Amino acid sequence: MTEDSGTRKSEHGLAAGWLISLLARNARALAAAGVVTRLSAVAVAIILARGLGEHEFGGYVVAVAFASIFGIFVEFGTGGYLVREGAQKPQSLGRITGLVLSLRAGLGIVMVAIAFSLPPVLGYEHATSLAIGLFTAAAALRALGTTFLSALQALERLGDVAAVQAQQTVVGAAATALVIVLGGGLTEVSWVALAAAAVTLPWSWWRLHGAGDGQVEFQRGLLRDALPAIAGFSSVLLLSTGITYLDSLLVQAFKGVGATGLYGAAYRVLLALYFIPTVYSTSAIRSMSRLASTDRDTVGWLYSRVFCHLTVAALPIGLFGLVASRPLLELLYGDTYGDADTALALLLASVVFTFPAWIASTTAYAVGAERRIVAIVAASLTLNVLANLLAIPPWGIEGAAGANLATEGLTLGLLLVLLRGKGVKPDWIGAVGKPLAAIVPSAVIVLVVTGAPLAVRLTLAAGAYVAGLFLLRTFDAHDYAFLRAFGSLGRAR
Repeated sequence: MTEDSGTRKSEHGLAAGWLISLLARNARALAAAGVVTRLSAVAVAIILARGLGEHEFGGYVVAVAFASIFGIFVEFGTGGYLVREGAQKPQSLGRITGLVLSLRAGLGIVMVAIAFSLPPVLGYEHATSLAIGLFTAAAALRALGTTFLSALQALERLGDVAAVQAQQTVVGAAATALVIVLGGGLTEVSWVALAAAAVTLPWSWWRLHGAGDGQVEFQRGLLRDALPAIAGFSSVLLLSTGITYLDSLLVQAFKGVGATGLYGAAYRVLLALYFIPTVYSTSAIRSMSRLASTDRDTVGWLYSRVFCHLTVAALPIGLFGLVASRPLLELLYGDTYGDADTALALLLASVVFTFPAWIASTTAYAVGAERRIVAIVAASLTLNVLANLLAIPPWGIEGAAGANLATEGLTLGLLLVLLRGKGVKPDWIGAVGKPLAAIVPSAVIVLVVTGAPLAVRLTLAAGAYVAGLFLLRTFDAHDYAFLRAFGSLGRAR
């Protein structure tokens, strides 16, 4: 080995060790907040599903779907732009934050006006139309507040970001629960959502100001230079949100609000699980963005390790959904929601593609391929819409869930091709092959050995999976260092 290659290997080892420490620290903070946030979100969904009933809960699902799509026009992809540009140009963070804040404020006014005027034209009930408008106004206020959180993320202050997100979610969940306990309906829940969102703006700014970086500069002329990059981010975000929520709107159009309520209940279980890839991608995106222009080898290594971790997490979730969807739905929402079990099983199977796709898209953003991602997500959205139009009329919510599964598979495949063209690819044996081999005995226990109670089979399957991962040496020394630092058993500096 030459001196230069030895030096590069040593530097890579130092970079890898530093990244593992940083990633673990970020993931620890985000995971703690993510658990609180997702549990609060699931609790709200349970309370609303039980308190509102299938019909009114279906109206809630439709309102949230509309508001989420309108909210993406407000956010306009500027969050990802702010984090990447702020990480690479910290001296310009104040100007970038001011640009994003101004753009979101203007777009928010337009989207709220549309949200209040469009639903009545489409023939929605008064309560649902009002909820769409109020939830959209809440989404616009949250977008303004999260501008400051994105600035904190660009400064690698993810502990502050996680704390604010958890606090806001808990307050909103508590207020929603109180409204339901007092006998309120969809309209009252919508007003509470608006009030909770209004608090996010001063709350988030105060946290950024407390970090010593609350200065925001408003300058003309920045938008023209920033718009091409923002357009790439915004297009991807809009299209991916369409994939997430258009199926609920199509279910409502073809099958009514009752079926939408069932599908929405199942889908919220899936959304709660998204905190896992969110934690990883959010923890890694700033480091990846900075390293993308200086050290592509380390970016590829980090991408491969996170890909492995997310594959390891996704496989048992998909297997669990095949056998335990109905008991889970009945436990969370009540017996009437058990009919969504097949839909939930298909939705949980999709995480096998979605989890790795999350870090793949994060890596593609870091290497500056957002325009190529637009084409990928556009293709996925086209497939999703066509599949839903064909599958929902004959198969209902199961057809919608199947369309989601096919869409996520296509998205991952196209992202992998894109990254391979950029010279970034995972270690297929370590990141995919070994986890797949390890899950096989678990699948046999759960699906074939059916004589034992479900809880016993799941426990045995979990033990077999963990044993298989270790016997196959799926993890390396850096993975164990990450686990130690994540669990605070190691010292992350």
